[in-house]
Amino acid sequence: MLNTEPIKKILIINTKYLGDLVVCTPAVKAIRNTYPAASISILVREEYKNVMAGNPNVDEILSFDFTVKKIRGWKRIKAELNFVKYLRSKKFDAVVSLQAGDRYAEWAFLSGAKIRVAPKKQSLSFLLTHKVGVYEDTISYMDYYLKIAEAFGAIADNKTTGFYLSNNFKEWASEFNSVNKISGEDILIGIHPGASEPSKIWPFENFIKLIELLTADGKVKIFLFAGPAEKKMLEKFRNAFEGRLILADTSNDIQQLAWLISECKLFIANDSGARHIAAALKVKTLTLFPQDKSSCWKFYSEKEGHYFILGKRNIADSKNMYLDGIKVETVYNKAQQILG
Repeated sequence: MLNTEPIKKILIINTKYLGDLVVCTPAVKAIRNTYPAASISILVREEYKNVMAGNPNVDEILSFDFTVKKIRGWKRIKAELNFVKYLRSKKFDAVVSLQAGDRYAEWAFLSGAKIRVAPKKQSLSFLLTHKVGVYEDTISYMDYYLKIAEAFGAIADNKTTGFYLSNNFKEWASEFNSVNKISGEDILIGIHPGASEPSKIWPFENFIKLIELLTADGKVKIFLFAGPAEKKMLEKFRNAFEGRLILADTSNDIQQLAWLISECKLFIANDSGARHIAAALKVKTLTLFPQDKSSCWKFYSEKEGHYFILGKRNIADSKNMYLDGIKVETVYNKAQQILG
């Protein structure tokens, strides 16, 4: 049972990547709804602070810079201790870690919080007050996060993800559209060709053919998105099309990516964090998806405007892995169907 004493300050931990942060927003909302008077902080990776910017269910965004792992010796120990000291100064009543890991169990314990909730499958689980019997890759990640929130007493009544556009980037988006001569009459399709693993990425040549088909009649404009991992790929597209599509290097900030996605009629992507932003912004999505991960990550529905085409990972050559089994014509026809 949870401690019945008033919970005034809550820390939620999720230092995973972009997709996980968007997918955990229903769990964060459930905690907010259950503890409306509490101050809620969320701890994320330094590079993903703006994913939670403007989220009304969060009062404070804390971040941890994982480049500390590159530091050796006493400097690293000092940096880690200073961070723990900082957490302790916040005087949290409860810590809810949405991920397993000894580092997070230690942070929860050393923060001084009386309530410490996290998945039980970790070697330092004895530091927790509430161990949750959920396991990654066995259920959908949406349900995974919600079950952890429920163990903290939260009542989950909604599975709609949330992403909030920051007005700090509204002027940037307007300038981008002006420079690229984009009008309200344009049919904009966003394409994000990257992913976290090579075996989840549809071949470059297929994206080239798809863009050629989509832009053949001159009615469609393509936003081709690139984050830090896709910059080299962006050059290949630039050379292939010579101005026939709009190259959007949004590697400086997640909010830049989100603002441009929000203007698209359709967002086509591999299984990446960007497609979760599109879904949260209620932009129709078409995801090229490895079939072996469908039970964990395929939880949006066609009724909501989110479509999937399943392929298989080609991992026979470790130096040339890619997402296989999806034809260009299949993707093009599906896109045409979605756009009507």
